[in-house]
Amino acid sequence: MDAIYGTFQGGRVHLDEPVNWPEGSRVMIARATKCKGLTEEEWPETKEGISALLANLDAVEPLEFSPEEEADIAAAREEVRCVTIEAVTRQMGLTP
Repeated sequence: MDAIYGTFQGGRVHLDEPVNWPEGSRVMIARATKCKGLTEEEWPETKEGISALLANLDAVEPLEFSPEEEADIAAAREEVRCVTIEAVTRQMGLTP
């Protein structure tokens, strides 16, 4: 694990989860940037605000994939599906 989040409080950084780094490891602390997207408070609630948001979404160009890219995506999805099914059946004790 190379990166971890935490909270600065009372002059100290409190990590979100434990780490297994050697004692004396040098660390770099940087303030996390704002998350992408809208916060709950930023979502428009007026008719005009909602219309403006929808207009912005309609202006986004759709992604276009070549047939080769579509085949690669389909193969990756199938691989994830198979791995997921295998993991779930193993967790459920259904495999020998």
